[in-house]
Amino acid sequence: MALIESFSGIRGIYGKDLTESIAVKYAWAYLAFLRNKTKKKNVSIVIGMDTRASGAKISDAVMGILDCNFLDVGIAPTPAIEFAVRHFEADGGIIITASHNEPYWNGFKFLGNDGAVLNENEMSQVIQNFRSHLKNFHKVQERKILEKNAEAIGGYIKFILGIVGKESIEKIKESKQKIVIDPNGGTGAIAKKILEQVGVEAVGISMPYGEFKRKIEPTEDSLFYLKNIIDENNADFAAGFDCDADRAEILMKNWQLLSGSYTLALIADEFLSNAKNPQSQTVVVNDATSGIVREIVQKYKAKVKEVEVGETNVVVEMQKSKAIIGGEGSSGGVIIPPSKCRDGMLTLLFALSIAAKKEKMLHDLAGELPRYYTLRNKAEFKKKNHDNIKRRLKSYYSGKGFELKENGGIKGSLKVITGKSSFVWFRASKTEEGIFRIISDSNNKAEAENLMEEAVKIFNEANG
Repeated sequence: MALIESFSGIRGIYGKDLTESIAVKYAWAYLAFLRNKTKKKNVSIVIGMDTRASGAKISDAVMGILDCNFLDVGIAPTPAIEFAVRHFEADGGIIITASHNEPYWNGFKFLGNDGAVLNENEMSQVIQNFRSHLKNFHKVQERKILEKNAEAIGGYIKFILGIVGKESIEKIKESKQKIVIDPNGGTGAIAKKILEQVGVEAVGISMPYGEFKRKIEPTEDSLFYLKNIIDENNADFAAGFDCDADRAEILMKNWQLLSGSYTLALIADEFLSNAKNPQSQTVVVNDATSGIVREIVQKYKAKVKEVEVGETNVVVEMQKSKAIIGGEGSSGGVIIPPSKCRDGMLTLLFALSIAAKKEKMLHDLAGELPRYYTLRNKAEFKKKNHDNIKRRLKSYYSGKGFELKENGGIKGSLKVITGKSSFVWFRASKTEEGIFRIISDSNNKAEAENLMEEAVKIFNEANG
């Protein structure tokens, strides 16, 4: 295993790939990037972290040596830290997190002054700074470190409730909903306080920070144990977060997962149905998002724009096309302007507001949407084989006469359009070393299964 460096951030196993020394050098590389961009020597940086045990050590090491002013928001969800950059008018931000990776990992997300994750070009500059072995960083005696946790969290709550709106909040309160929340020892524990503020009865599971009881990534398998807790508490559904709470997955009362794509489709349907001119609106998704979203958007004659996987890619395109909403259906977090990131808590609030407005259970609302079947697979591969694998896949599927779409060049994704409502998708993970992700998606279950079986077979042959 090695340090993973990509536009999604920096990640590694703490103490092995990511030491405090490497963390400080990366933070310094980011500071050099900020100084070059702002032309300011005395820059201000918001710094925050998720609940991993190594977070405080990395934070202390970074703040102990970088000669800049820090606004320390401590343990906070990624969306709250991103909000804090805008709220405090800082020059940038550092989030110490490995997101959905397991607890023994850690890493960084670096932010611009708008609170959004750096784009690919900006992140490349930071990585280049790190590799150029920058010298002359030293501990300085005089600079400000201000503790801002309470103000950041309070401002974030006000911010997301403002996006949801007073009318929707009143409907949530009137609906008397009851849900189970499972932050799994992560920063999503803040959800209980927010939910109670809007009149939702929240049953908290695994609330203490840093006590991880399941896999960090919220999936159908890792959240399945919540089905008994939903039944025991007669709750409407359960929501599970990843460690930094930019993702929330919803397990419905019928024990099925409301996938990220279905959540995005449900919220997109709500936004477009309320838009004055829905046909003039744009929804931005990554190219791994299920066709369910495209079908819903096209119902309103609105536009769908697809980009390569990566939150920053979605955010950049949303700003460019002035999108009404966006997200990565392949993960559970919708991006709702003026927020500039996936936000599990904001996504959850909108799911509650839609259920309240329509006076229906979430699983009933999901049942009213067109049915799509999305299958996922992870395949190990040898790094040296990557380019050859992609070429073999392209050759095979183009030989069958299918339309091929690529995002991000040879190192990016390959999407094979196999029918009007089906596709198969391949991409090497940028957050898990040596892993290729394979997705098949169709409105026909048998078709999705056949596509996945074929995709895995061809991939394995190409991998040798």
